[in-house]
Amino acid sequence: MLKIESITNASIYSDAWQMQRRGKFTSSKIHCFMGEKGLGNGAYTYIDQKLGEEMTGHVVSDEDDIEDENTAWGLQYEPEAVKEFHIRNKIEFLVTQKLIHAPGTRFSSTPDGIWVHGLATNQKEYNVSTLEVKCPRKFHRFNKLYRCNTPDDILKTESKYFWQVLDQMENCDSAVGYFAVYHPLYPPTCNYKQIQFKKIELWDEFKKLKKRKNEAVELLLKWKSEFMVV
Repeated sequence: MLKIESITNASIYSDAWQMQRRGKFTSSKIHCFMGEKGLGNGAYTYIDQKLGEEMTGHVVSDEDDIEDENTAWGLQYEPEAVKEFHIRNKIEFLVTQKLIHAPGTRFSSTPDGIWVHGLATNQKEYNVSTLEVKCPRKFHRFNKLYRCNTPDDILKTESKYFWQVLDQMENCDSAVGYFAVYHPLYPPTCNYKQIQFKKIELWDEFKKLKKRKNEAVELLLKWKSEFMVV
């Protein structure tokens, strides 16, 4: 259940969104922690980046954040993909691209969509499902994702998307998440596909994710303590 206090007012790419993500590990980069044998070089670089943001109060974009033709294409067509998800699933209430951050944690997430199923009886939580959409510009990238039918297929084909969906579900405390792929140039009969992720079927992967996230926080705190030595 997603706690209301975890839902921020920061819309994606706004100044408030950038500042509230400062020093926080995000779902889009959580794959850095998911090496075969543990945290690796990619994780260390990412942890150092977040440590620097926390120490300085500044956010410095890394190379992965630099916009090119492919990312611009994705940003242009993501709203169409989200709309397709909305229509195909006959959704009554879908929240789009809001930053989720549980107070007191070092993690945040901005799902492309949060499907709100209802308010809990305690009036403090929502029952939700998450959505992550990808709109690859290049045909071969769309094709390989379209051929996926299960979460395991996504893990084998593009593992970073698998872990992104799981971390979104983790941050939103949702039992179900969705991954969707969309290409506006393909015929309407085959330009969109969605895959459902069920937490109950992915317990081991969620345990692994939580373990690696804890290891990353411990390492960040260790490195931070070294700066406190005079």
